[in-house]
Amino acid sequence: MSTDVRPSPAGGLRARRARLTARVGPLPGSVRRLLDNRLVEGLTTPHGVSRYLEAVHPLWTLEGGRALVTEVYRETPDMTTITLRPDQSWQGFVAGQHVRIGVQIDGALRTRTYSVSSSQHRADGHLTITVKRKEGGLVSGHLASEVRPGQALACSPATGDVVLPDPRPDRLVLISGGSGITPMASMLRTLADEGHRGRVTFLHYARTRADVAFAADLERIAERMPHAQVVIVTTGPGERGPLTGRFVPAHLHNLVPDHLEVPTFACGPTGLVDAVEAHYETLGGVEQLQVERFTPPVLQTSAEPGDGTIRFATSGIERSDDGRSLLEQAEDEGLAPESGCRMGICRTCTQHKVAGGTVDLRNGRRSDAPEEQVQICVSVAAGDVILDL
Repeated sequence: MSTDVRPSPAGGLRARRARLTARVGPLPGSVRRLLDNRLVEGLTTPHGVSRYLEAVHPLWTLEGGRALVTEVYRETPDMTTITLRPDQSWQGFVAGQHVRIGVQIDGALRTRTYSVSSSQHRADGHLTITVKRKEGGLVSGHLASEVRPGQALACSPATGDVVLPDPRPDRLVLISGGSGITPMASMLRTLADEGHRGRVTFLHYARTRADVAFAADLERIAERMPHAQVVIVTTGPGERGPLTGRFVPAHLHNLVPDHLEVPTFACGPTGLVDAVEAHYETLGGVEQLQVERFTPPVLQTSAEPGDGTIRFATSGIERSDDGRSLLEQAEDEGLAPESGCRMGICRTCTQHKVAGGTVDLRNGRRSDAPEEQVQICVSVAAGDVILDL
């Protein structure tokens, strides 16, 4: 039985409709094969078969790549968990992976990348994402406030290489901060569902205890797993507890004295991840560490704005560079390149650079190589640049 399944809220016509929709099974394979042919497609022109199937059930499409919202749960004042029932194309995930979620806002499909926060062993086959509302965040705000059970969202296959090791290690250290708790919670929940007997130390940093998502569930898991330790470190002013303040190596030394020899995962704000990474690098344990950042790095450019022009060759648009990312400037020109996380993690925004120089904002590296792929969400122009966009 999974550790993170919650009952859906009851009451209201909308809730009853949502529960009815959730009980309807996926489109049978035999029906999909029958409908997926040129004759049927021609008879349903101009809308196509999937458009009519969607009118019956939100997940009944021939293409797949959708998920039905079955529950929306407020974890903390600014974090919301959305339970999703994927369609028949879903191939599952490994704890630590993320999905790209798409939602229609003002007539346009907007996508962002979110880690799966549930166990990979949920008996009902559902998954959860946990969204932190960001100041001015278009998609995070919409998902937190507007999405309701019964609504269908676009949902990509799961991707990502920072995942729970297989076979499972005897010892494991998980470090997270803020919304970086989501993949770590998925890992711990997965281990709990497997009856894992190894030693797991989960260290999470939050401003206050009220800001900790999944707090009650993590406490229950720690009680069930005899060798699991969940430690909450509060960083806000005036907070009290066994451990407080931002990450310092002493936190790990006290909990896991030989942590440099233990597989370690870290995810969260740039400051936290940088500090953990620096500690492991300094003392020679970096080969045990895997990191993922949930907030954009501090952006550094090596070229002054306005030094060159950006040409979007396919669209025939040319503009003076203003120093912002290539993605932002493309969107200003009315272009809509696909993008997900907007911080260089998901690689959705990768585009072909025909010529010119670019600087990677994550590390300051400049490339003047022609005919290469660049992630335009974390790249700026260094002089003139031509994109095949």
